[in-house]
Amino acid sequence: MAIYDTKTVLSQIKKSELHSLYYFYGADIVQIEEITKKLIDKATDGNTELACTKKDGKNLNIRELEDDSQMFSLFAPYNCILINDFNAEQCKEDMLKKLFKVLESIGSSTIIIFNITGFDVKDGKKTASGKNKKLIDFVNKHGIVCEAIPKSEAEMVKVLCSEAEKHGCILSYKNAGELVHRCMGNTLRLKSEIEKLCMCANGKEISLDIIESLVAPSIETTTFALAKAVVSLNANGAMKELDKLMALRIQRTIIVHSIASSFMDLYRAMTAVRNQKQQSDMKNDFGYNYDFMVRNAFRDCNKIAPERLRSCIIVLRDLEKQLNSTSGDERIMMETAIIKMLMIASGKYR
Repeated sequence: MAIYDTKTVLSQIKKSELHSLYYFYGADIVQIEEITKKLIDKATDGNTELACTKKDGKNLNIRELEDDSQMFSLFAPYNCILINDFNAEQCKEDMLKKLFKVLESIGSSTIIIFNITGFDVKDGKKTASGKNKKLIDFVNKHGIVCEAIPKSEAEMVKVLCSEAEKHGCILSYKNAGELVHRCMGNTLRLKSEIEKLCMCANGKEISLDIIESLVAPSIETTTFALAKAVVSLNANGAMKELDKLMALRIQRTIIVHSIASSFMDLYRAMTAVRNQKQQSDMKNDFGYNYDFMVRNAFRDCNKIAPERLRSCIIVLRDLEKQLNSTSGDERIMMETAIIKMLMIASGKYR
């Protein structure tokens, strides 16, 4: 059977086409939480507290699960069991087999839901592997597996505008796009930020000034802006982005890693262009969650020659070594590295 998207499963839930076994996972935690809530509400007729048993997947007791799965609910059409963050990789093989036996014999009035919100089932790869894949394949055979794939930028913009309208506020598509970029498409953060912005706007327009004053750019947004400034030979812009990074008070190793990642994005995009690959190829090959990250890299990668971009990445590698082995002023080390990269980008430094 196929792995479903959230839209399809939500449609099934709305039509009361329910199954006994579900497995929800994916990069968009907000969608996972939404679909889990919709399913439980439908299965329990809204009596979630009385008809839904919640279990911690990190401490799952198979025997207890077996007992609970044979129970009938007195308060709802279904006996619902929610198992959060069960990592099959941490389960012994014999226990996993026992789990499968339990899942094969659950009562007809029971619905068991595995939802994953605290770890990456794919472990950064294209697909799940190992025991988690075994569990996914098992559920797929006996029930429904749904992967919550992040919405596109256009979809997120529409959702934000709609949410603002529900709160009696106005949010333009342009400003919604800026909000998506500042949060790097992180739906959990976007949900929190739009609520905050609506409260501040108080029924009026959510202007760009309000967004800039209340929503701090993510580290990824800022480091990519720094990388763009370097390849564009914009020294003032690069130093301003460094100021923003230092103001975030994030560990310097994380800052350097993030800057290096932004340069790697540009290098991957440059390699893709030279090999006549599309943005979709880069997104799929390297597991990017958001289209605009790849699109921005494609847009800016041709501003610098490949050998110069490689040299910039080497500078960042040496910067990390220097930060880890010396006790000098971190800010000065970072500024020196940025100046070196600017000179490399201009062809004045080798």
